[in-house]
Amino acid sequence: MQPINKFYTATISFTQEDSNGKVKKVKETHLVDAVDPADVQAKVIKAMDDELIDEYEITQIALSNVVYVYGDCVKE
Repeated sequence: MQPINKFYTATISFTQEDSNGKVKKVKETHLVDAVDPADVQAKVIKAMDDELIDEYEITQIALSNVVYVYGDCVKE
């Protein structure tokens, strides 16, 4: 039997330089299609590595109430 994926929200904090050169703390919420929180963490780590963001912290992982996402909006 194949595991059933669910949607989780992952809150990620990191610093980013704005267009004026000022470093600001950024907090983003990502919606992740995953099997469990460990899978969420692995997917977020890969995504952040792909975005070349070196220093970040996953501050929260929570099960989302989202049941289905319509359309082709997944960033791979």
